[in-house]
Amino acid sequence: MDRRQFLQRGAGAVAAAAFTARDTAVGAQQGPDAASQAPPRITGSFFDLIHVNWFDAAYWTDTCLHWTEASWRALIRDMHEIGIDTIICGSTAFWGRPLFPGYEKTVGRPVRFGCKDPLRACSDEAKQLGMKVFYGIGFRGRVSQVRDYTRMEPPWPDVWFRWNTALAEAILDQYGAWPSFGGLYIAYEIDFQDHQVELYDKLIHAHLRPVIGKAPLLASPGFLGEVDDGAKLAAKVQRMGIDILAPQDYGGRSNSMDEVMKMVRAHARGLGLVKQPLEKIGVKLWSNCELFSFEPSPDGRAMCIGGPIDRVRQQIAIETPLVEKLICYQYQGIMNRRTERVDIGHPSADALYKAYREYLAGR
Repeated sequence: MDRRQFLQRGAGAVAAAAFTARDTAVGAQQGPDAASQAPPRITGSFFDLIHVNWFDAAYWTDTCLHWTEASWRALIRDMHEIGIDTIICGSTAFWGRPLFPGYEKTVGRPVRFGCKDPLRACSDEAKQLGMKVFYGIGFRGRVSQVRDYTRMEPPWPDVWFRWNTALAEAILDQYGAWPSFGGLYIAYEIDFQDHQVELYDKLIHAHLRPVIGKAPLLASPGFLGEVDDGAKLAAKVQRMGIDILAPQDYGGRSNSMDEVMKMVRAHARGLGLVKQPLEKIGVKLWSNCELFSFEPSPDGRAMCIGGPIDRVRQQIAIETPLVEKLICYQYQGIMNRRTERVDIGHPSADALYKAYREYLAGR
């Protein structure tokens, strides 16, 4: 079996098996007493090399562009220290501009950082710490320049599918055989409209699967607050071809506690409706806990800052019993410990980090 065959057939199966074995081992090691005593926690988090929206990421992207390898590694160690065992790189490329070197002929000319290859530095640190890494693909890219950014209505340009497939192949070529490889993250977020489901279907079945084989695919669509039939939604997910569904809880979409908690509870109701139907078709159900709040800017846009710990505690308590794993958006820049190496984030990020550590300590 040559390397390409291994990547198509073996890497995904190894990653999926490793995930199951690790989760089983952790559960056995901790035992029921430990699980009942420890507060529920966030065990996965997004992070970015460059954020797709510079306004959202005003407090971290500018600085991270100039980070050395030591800072990227410190970021991953800090995440691991608070129990995060799975990291999701939201952006491994922009349209035609990969955020890693070496694939100029298939993916494009790489963006330059202060670090030669921050994606490899983060991946290597995660590997040493026994963490899993998901790599973002499926970017709107060129399509966002010619039609509405969020709707992605057909007809879709064939080059979009070809380019994302080349990106996926490059990621698997680099990391598919690593024990830290968790899978690929489809960065195109959806609200389960018919044309969006059709787009996933075409991207995954016609283009990605022939290249990535059984590699797990993670998606984090909009929240489930309007779901009224779990079986129908599960049928859409099955058609889309993803393996892990991590809907956003919309806990950061307003600075009003009443408004966001109403959305979080609606999201939880949706999680409850889809939980068993997804289990029947073998799809893992996670939840994406939004940690941020918004700080307005003079031009009317908003920038992401750390949210209040009282809200985050409620989000964790409500969602954890319904899902296999709770991930967050995100540690970096929103809930990070400010240090000499990780010198990013609004002051609220460090405050949320400290409050979360107190929560983990049972205070």
